[in-house]
Amino acid sequence: MNLPRHIATALAALAPITALAQQAAANGAAAETTVKTKSLLAELSAPSIIPLWFCSAVIVYLVIDLYLKTAHKQCIRPAAVATLRQQFRDGAYQDAFTWTEQHPSPLANVIHAGLRHSPNGKQAAEDAMAIAIVGENTSYQNRIAYLSVIGVIAPMIGLTGTVIGMISAFASMSQAGAADPSKLSGAIGHVLHATASGLAVAIPAFVFYYLIRNRVTRVIHELSIAATDLFRKFPYEHLEHVEFTGGETYAGLPNWLRPQTEQREQPAAEAAPDTAS
Repeated sequence: MNLPRHIATALAALAPITALAQQAAANGAAAETTVKTKSLLAELSAPSIIPLWFCSAVIVYLVIDLYLKTAHKQCIRPAAVATLRQQFRDGAYQDAFTWTEQHPSPLANVIHAGLRHSPNGKQAAEDAMAIAIVGENTSYQNRIAYLSVIGVIAPMIGLTGTVIGMISAFASMSQAGAADPSKLSGAIGHVLHATASGLAVAIPAFVFYYLIRNRVTRVIHELSIAATDLFRKFPYEHLEHVEFTGGETYAGLPNWLRPQTEQREQPAAEAAPDTAS
């Protein structure tokens, strides 16, 4: 009859000890977690991983910058399209030429090139716009290529850190004497953080590279459509003798086709300043 009472008394006496043991275990787990966290932070701040942090920052900058610059409203601004359409309807091609020069954008640059070469005919204007579109595409592709470069070199940086770490680990083991498999596996586990970090940087870089490249392809196609739409019924035949201000014609007639008087006047004009001085 008294046995349950003795058991209850014993359990009551052991309760503080159990609580202390649980508290010690909790403190030990917390301390172990803190040590692991500090160890992980120390490994991620190793000299071989610091370049990967720099690569990560460059990826973030490029993705945000390219995403904003390849937006449809940025490349083909609705206000610019409305302004150019009205100028083309009014036949104010000189105003359109000046406006595109003063408000540069991908669409404005293409239209500016087409207007500048329109006096030479439809083919010349279309060729000039095609070259301008290629230039806009090239400027985007050059920036996107940095994402591909980071995707290629990031694993190499991580692998370099891993190799250096393994060399150091084996050197330490050889100096310590007998090899301890547990210590060796622990050392290898630490240095593999560099490889994992390199892959963690490279994979997003390649993903964003292909996503933004497809985005650029789409916006360049839309840019071509917008430029072609403006020049669809352009009166090339009425602009044959028009010279848009702001440009300069570098190619003149061959010197043997010029009048003799013109050829004689040029040296005289060049010698006049020397004589005056």
